[in-house]
Amino acid sequence: MGGDVIGEIHFLTETTDGCPPWVDVNAKTAWATSNFGQVPARLTIHDLRGKETSINLDTNAIEVQKYEGVINDGFDDNSDAQRIYYDGLISFLKNHLGASRVIIFNHLFRSRGPPRTDDQCDVNHKNPVFYPHVDLDPAGAQWKLKQLLGDEEAEKAMKNRFQIINIWRPLGSEVIRNKPLAVCDYASIDTDNDVHPLEVRGSLNALSAYTISRNKQDAQRWLYLSDMQSNEMFLIKVFDSNPHVAQYCFHTAFVNEHVPESNVEQKSMEVRCLILYDN
Repeated sequence: MGGDVIGEIHFLTETTDGCPPWVDVNAKTAWATSNFGQVPARLTIHDLRGKETSINLDTNAIEVQKYEGVINDGFDDNSDAQRIYYDGLISFLKNHLGASRVIIFNHLFRSRGPPRTDDQCDVNHKNPVFYPHVDLDPAGAQWKLKQLLGDEEAEKAMKNRFQIINIWRPLGSEVIRNKPLAVCDYASIDTDNDVHPLEVRGSLNALSAYTISRNKQDAQRWLYLSDMQSNEMFLIKVFDSNPHVAQYCFHTAFVNEHVPESNVEQKSMEVRCLILYDN
């Protein structure tokens, strides 16, 4: 059941305390807490099915790619399955992007069925996020670079291009229907008025990020991939040091009201990657 759908996207409105927006993503809680209000807007979310090659990282900050590796329902930390999965993604990204080095620094499993409770959540297992966000802003990206490489090596790396890219894909045999991922075409964003800094608390992987407000002209172009399977993946750009290309992709889960509710667990996985180049 594909095609364009009407769905709710939850946009930033105002903060409850008059301070800049912040979110606390404490690993011990099922849902993040924040100081900002959100207003739902019913918008057309366009289906990329059959048009997967119409978008790319440099223009839209998002790509759809096939994944041919082997992983079913996930893996334990520091397991052979994790190492094999990481190695396969690193090899793919180096070949696809022409990168000199790829460092995977985090992964998340998200249950897209009945919400997880606090005792079912930890640093690597979470519920979906139902507001549009970019995981790191430029300051956060540089902080992450230094955290991973150390100050001296990071200074050298910043002389060349570097990116942070998330790989998002379904897990297992169940396609993602009920709570798919919506992504926003960077080319449709008013970066001066739509984009807002977001302080991130309680995270080992982010200090500062972005959230987004609704565009008055509804010019933002929201996309999803219907019936997304485990051999398909989104490449979601978080940061790019090249100022002449698309910089980031806002993304959010949304409830697809146009498919029947299902008790079958649908799961997704997100892997966060630092991409380094020699030029």
